[in-house]
Amino acid sequence: MSFNQYSQMMEELLIMEQFRNEYEEFPKGKLLKSESPDFILKVSTKNAIGIELTKLHGPTVNKYKTHYPSKINGYLAPEFNLENLEYTIEAKNEKLVIYQEKKLNQLWLLITADLEESPVNYNLGNKLQNWNFRSGFQKVFLFELRTRKVFELNVLN
Repeated sequence: MSFNQYSQMMEELLIMEQFRNEYEEFPKGKLLKSESPDFILKVSTKNAIGIELTKLHGPTVNKYKTHYPSKINGYLAPEFNLENLEYTIEAKNEKLVIYQEKKLNQLWLLITADLEESPVNYNLGNKLQNWNFRSGFQKVFLFELRTRKVFELNVLN
């Protein structure tokens, strides 16, 4: 395992632990590191949830034509907007077939974002309540890393 792979794995473990602590409805169970999806939560012998992690990304840059730097692994966060959220979700929707092969009871998508540097000058929760997303994931979350706030997105299957 290369240093970059190890670093990414440790980052994913840290994010998942933070998410588990912050999301009040996170089910009890044994969390296992996996690949495609990134984690499997064994709730019981017959109930398992696959959780895929990804960072907010998109085809656009912000209105100032620059990226906002994030301190995680040199990742450059794009502007926070509806288009970039849709782009991120759609990119993972394309991989759902791979995740579904594991015969899990549910699939969750956890999108991480560091929005401290971006000009989010509105109440994020209110904005997200007005947006709907198409996805085969049963639950899709936005996890804002700076404030450690969890937002469950409105998903239409």
